Amino acid sequence: MNLEPYIILTAVSSSIAGSVIGFILFYYINKTLISWKMSRRVLDSQYSEEEAEELLKKKGFKITGKKKRADIITYVDGRPNLGFVQADFLVEKNGKKFVAEVKAGEMVADPNEPSTRRQLLEYKFAYKPYGILLVDMFAGAIHKVDFEHPTYGEDRIFRLILTALVVIIVLCVLWIFASIKIL
Repeated sequence: MNLEPYIILTAVSSSIAGSVIGFILFYYINKTLISWKMSRRVLDSQYSEEEAEELLKKKGFKITGKKKRADIITYVDGRPNLGFVQADFLVEKNGKKFVAEVKAGEMVADPNEPSTRRQLLEYKFAYKPYGILLVDMFAGAIHKVDFEHPTYGEDRIFRLILTALVVIIVLCVLWIFASIKIL
């Protein structure tokens, strides 16, 4: 009796079974690790927000709201869709209202990082505060963030027109003096 086909069949089926078992183990271990990381991140963010609240109070801000939502309507092809944004804190100082966003990582605490910048711009649009505060828990600092559209061509055109106007006025004065022979 030739056992070679049985040995090959056993090896192939064992390899397939081992791969399936390995994939299932990898899937569940990976899923457990992701779940653990997410729960850890939630705990860390809660701790950071508690620290941020203390930092804001220490810097003279009064907490007027936590996790407050602002409703916004997004129109898609003319159809309204109700949505919301949610700020970490609404604070007040010297009668001025601010939205405070807490960030705990080195990268996300940079207001020039695209996702952070978009989030802060949403707050400016939705809450219409006096200012936006980025509470950088990595550095233990509070940064006031504001936005403005650049005026690339307008300043240059204004300066050009002003320069031309000054030159024309000087030439007119010189022409007047020359015509009455003062010069």
